[in-house]
Amino acid sequence: MQWHELSDDSKQLLEQLKMQQLAKLTFDGKVICVTKLEDGLFGIHNTCPHAGAQFHHGHCNKKGIVGCPLHGYKFDIKTGRSADGNNYKIAHYQFKIEDDKLYIGFK
Repeated sequence: MQWHELSDDSKQLLEQLKMQQLAKLTFDGKVICVTKLEDGLFGIHNTCPHAGAQFHHGHCNKKGIVGCPLHGYKFDIKTGRSADGNNYKIAHYQFKIEDDKLYIGFK
């Protein structure tokens, strides 16, 4: 896992998120759907592999299952795996705070 420091603007956006609220974050050319859950911040690739809808326009439940706004395909924001039982898997991202700085991690 490689960790990259986020800008102050990105940090502010993510700190203002309400629980389960979805937001779009762009970092290093990657467009990411991010949410806040009880156990931290999590993100997945923002584009649904089924039909290309943007996840940040969808919804997220308490377990971190994000629903696509177009056809309702569901993904676990912590793992990027489909929650519908199909074989879809998308990139997922982790976040951490160290020394009052916010970092995003990805492979």
